[in-house]
Amino acid sequence: MKIPYAEIILEEYENPKNLGTIKKPTITASAGNPICGDRIVVTMKIKNKKIEEIKFSGDGCAISIAAASIITEKIKGKTLNEAKKIKDEELLKELGNVIQTRVKCALISKITIQKAIEEWEKNPNKKEIEIIL
Repeated sequence: MKIPYAEIILEEYENPKNLGTIKKPTITASAGNPICGDRIVVTMKIKNKKIEEIKFSGDGCAISIAAASIITEKIKGKTLNEAKKIKDEELLKELGNVIQTRVKCALISKITIQKAIEEWEKNPNKKEIEIIL
């Protein structure tokens, strides 16, 4: 039996996976949506072009927290290229029927992670990135 999307979002929001921060991360990226107040911080350990470990923290609505939980679980152990190739539609499908006005909430963590990877690949010495949405 398939769980209705609202239940998926509530389950991930109430029991998020990968919540927290990594000590001595390879990269830390943060982003916020000033319109709705969602804020996310992602820490990653990258080794041999793979995401060895990833965690997130922040404040946000149920959709943004649920999406962060899902995307971090999805890319843990993946190569950087695999993580960069995840499409918006893929994440939105896993969350369910997210209404148009809440899509930005659902994608904040994905955008933050992918931009952080791109910036880190350009400059592996960069340890912190602030993403402007």
